[in-house]
Amino acid sequence: MLPNFLIIGASKCGTTALYYYLKQHPEISFPDLKEPKYFSSIHAKFPHNGIGDISVDKYAIKSFEEYQELYKEIENKRVGDASPDTIFFHDKTALQIKKTLGDIPIIIVLREPVKRAFSAFMYLKRDSREKLSFRKGLDTEEERLSKNWDFIWGYKKCGKYFNQTKTFLENFSNVKIVLQEDLKDNTLTQLELIYSFLGVDNTFATDVAIQHNESGVPINIFSKFLLSRGNIVSTIFREVMKKVIPRKTLERVASRSLEKVVISKEDLVYLKPYFAEDINKLEKLLNKDLSDWK
Repeated sequence: MLPNFLIIGASKCGTTALYYYLKQHPEISFPDLKEPKYFSSIHAKFPHNGIGDISVDKYAIKSFEEYQELYKEIENKRVGDASPDTIFFHDKTALQIKKTLGDIPIIIVLREPVKRAFSAFMYLKRDSREKLSFRKGLDTEEERLSKNWDFIWGYKKCGKYFNQTKTFLENFSNVKIVLQEDLKDNTLTQLELIYSFLGVDNTFATDVAIQHNESGVPINIFSKFLLSRGNIVSTIFREVMKKVIPRKTLERVASRSLEKVVISKEDLVYLKPYFAEDINKLEKLLNKDLSDWK
C-alpha cells in the first residue's frame, strides 16, 4: 500500500522525534527510510550543490516505482511518510500529493522560526557542513539557494510558514497543526491528540525518553569525525554503524558527544523582525495564540 497520512515538516521542528514516537504504535507503520522526499524530488534538480548535500541526495526517492517499492511490504491501519521538505516546496508538492494519495490526513509541526533557523544552522555545523557564522549564513542564504543548495540551507525561508501552511489547509480537509514547543513540553498529551487525529488507539503508552536528531557542536575528535558529512570515510563509517548499532544507542552516544549552543542575543534581535509579519498572518490563519513566538 501507499501512505495514508503524511508528516510534511517543517524541518528542525521535531519531525524526527514524532516519526520515532509514532513508529512505536502497533497501528502505525513507516518505512525505515524516514524521509523518502519523493514529492519534492519530482521537481528537484539533482545533485544539490551545497556542502555535503550529496550525502542526503542519495537517499531521495526519485521515481514513483521506487516509492511504491518502499511501501511494498507495509500493511497497517496507518502508514506514513515523514519528509520535512514537503511543506517547503508546498507550491509543487500539495497538488501532487492529492493527485497521488488523495485527501489524506496531514500533520504539520511548526516551531518558533528564529530558534528553528538557529537549530538548522547548528545541525549543519554539527555535521561539518556549515563553514560560516550564523549571521554570515543568513546573509548568503539567497545566493546559496539560487545556486541549487538543498532546502535545509534556507535558514530564514524555511521559517516563513504562512504560505506553506495555507497551501495545505486549502487543499486538504484534515490537517493537524502541532507546535514543537507543545510536543516537547507536553509530549504524551500531544501524542494522545495525534493518535485520535489518526483514528488509532490513543491510550498506547509511547516511550518518549530518548532525544532524537539533536544539534550541537561535537566536543571531541571522534564525534566530529563520526558526524562529519564532509569526507567519504566518515560517511561510510557512519552508514555501517547505523546498520549494526541500535538507533537508541546511537542517539544516546550522540547526545553525550555534543555541546549545546544557544543563539546570541544580537542574532536573536537581528532576526526576530524578519518573521514578525508572517507570524501575525499565521496566527490569524490558524486562530491560534502565537504570542510566545513574538
